[in-house]
Amino acid sequence: MQAIPEGLLSAVADRYGVVAGSAEALGGGSASKVWRLDSVPPVVVRVSQYYQLKDLQRSCRVADEFSRTIPEAIRPLVGTDGEPAFLWDGQPVTVWPFVDGLPLDRQDLTQLRQAARLLGRLHKAALECSGLGDGQAPDRDDSEAARLLPDAELDEWLRSWHDNQAAEEQIGWMHRDFFPGNILCRQGEIVGLVDWDEVEWGPLIAELAIAVWQFGKSPPGDTLLLDRALEFLTAYRQAGGPVQPSNSLIPLMRERLRRDIAFWRRVKAADPVEDEAKVSAFVSLRRVLLSL
Repeated sequence: MQAIPEGLLSAVADRYGVVAGSAEALGGGSASKVWRLDSVPPVVVRVSQYYQLKDLQRSCRVADEFSRTIPEAIRPLVGTDGEPAFLWDGQPVTVWPFVDGLPLDRQDLTQLRQAARLLGRLHKAALECSGLGDGQAPDRDDSEAARLLPDAELDEWLRSWHDNQAAEEQIGWMHRDFFPGNILCRQGEIVGLVDWDEVEWGPLIAELAIAVWQFGKSPPGDTLLLDRALEFLTAYRQAGGPVQPSNSLIPLMRERLRRDIAFWRRVKAADPVEDEAKVSAFVSLRRVLLSL
């Protein structure tokens, strides 16, 4: 793994008052580079590769707001200028408290239910957040994804849903990358929800849909296990999750899968095995019906 640049260590020390002698590279996924510093207390430095500074400033504000009512939401450190993110060598950087934990085990039903309850609480908080104000849904062009994996029936459903139904859904700020790798556990309990880079304003059912997929998919990631999907939805609703599950979940899963496939191929960072599994899932989900 890549060593942290010495200049970045100095910048973090100057801006946040965090003094460290060394840094350990962590597995931050394909969207960012992540290091744990040996400061006291330890912190994590994230360098984003696909987002602009303004995006990270917004993400940090959302994380900070959620942390006020959701203990598992991690609050970013704030720099000397009062902002959490800054540009270093042309890339946005954020600094976060280090959370000692392991990624959630989606095969553990107890942890799966915990994750569903956490999402339910996040969505309740999203509807009650007063310090953030309303956002604006991104103006996203999905034509590349549609060309890559053509599906006229899905395209027609999405047009109809966006024109007639999306406005009736619960709207709020979403973490948008709610999957086991970003949910840290210690001694079987969730202790941190990390990686807020993908924060977005929009219909919460879109986040519920992809979360059901992430926690309900088979180990190879090529099909949805209905019993686990329903287990997740049940725990979400029991925790007061405000989104009413509907038949929109499956097509919204497929939309997000198709978009993700196109994105990772475009940036030339797609894992071949994962990419193949996602394509298989996109096809197989066409025949799935959730009995809600």
